[in-house]
Amino acid sequence: MVMNFNVIASGSSGNCYCIENNGYFIFVDAGATLTSIRKGLENRKPDKEKGASLFITHEHTDHISGVLPLISCYNPKIYTSKGTAAVLAEKGVNTEIIYTIDANITYEFADFTVMPFKTMHDACEPFGFKFGFGDNVLSIATDFGIVTDELFKAIENTQVLTVESNYEDDLLKKNRKYPEYLKRRILSKKGHLSNKDAFYLIGELSKSGLKRCFLGHVSENNNNYDILEKYADACLNVYNVEASVLKQKTRAVFNI
Repeated sequence: MVMNFNVIASGSSGNCYCIENNGYFIFVDAGATLTSIRKGLENRKPDKEKGASLFITHEHTDHISGVLPLISCYNPKIYTSKGTAAVLAEKGVNTEIIYTIDANITYEFADFTVMPFKTMHDACEPFGFKFGFGDNVLSIATDFGIVTDELFKAIENTQVLTVESNYEDDLLKKNRKYPEYLKRRILSKKGHLSNKDAFYLIGELSKSGLKRCFLGHVSENNNNYDILEKYADACLNVYNVEASVLKQKTRAVFNI
């Protein structure tokens, strides 16, 4: 089975992904304008009989800023944590289309499964998601400061991974435009994942079958695409994992 993995936005200014699976659209986050979403999908719509779902990782603006327009256009059911659901309701999302799900439980849909898992981030109740399509497993794990044992166990045996590679340590520490409190937040356990830690995680997951990864949620101010391309090359040369760098404002589609 060939699926489209549409990267509509990935970075500190916005995040939105869409997996097209046999006419069904699986959105992960809605931190993009409706115009960007439509362009990213080349105006494709889901099959009317199958529809769409929207899985939301957490309530930060770069992940939900476009949720209401996306709902009006694609009419998805929304799946998220209880903590995130409460914030969405406060922002005017119809609670009748919000379904709360729990971490580490596998939910079965018609053509796929999904297991939410907890991430360490400064949000109400943040999740990552592990999707199963028969023998193919795709995980999306962004917005976390450290790799906990629980997170690692959740995404083992993943063939395709989108992982946060937010900052390069030296660039963040030397960034004079960032106040110290913001640097501490990014570096904290509930902040963001560095290039180095993302690379290490990919190496560990390669031992359980990881073959393809996407380095995403890149900081515009504390990272460098030339550096990231070197990490991507190393993923292939050292771990035999094909890696692609997701640029902030560049839409892309991959066959997975």
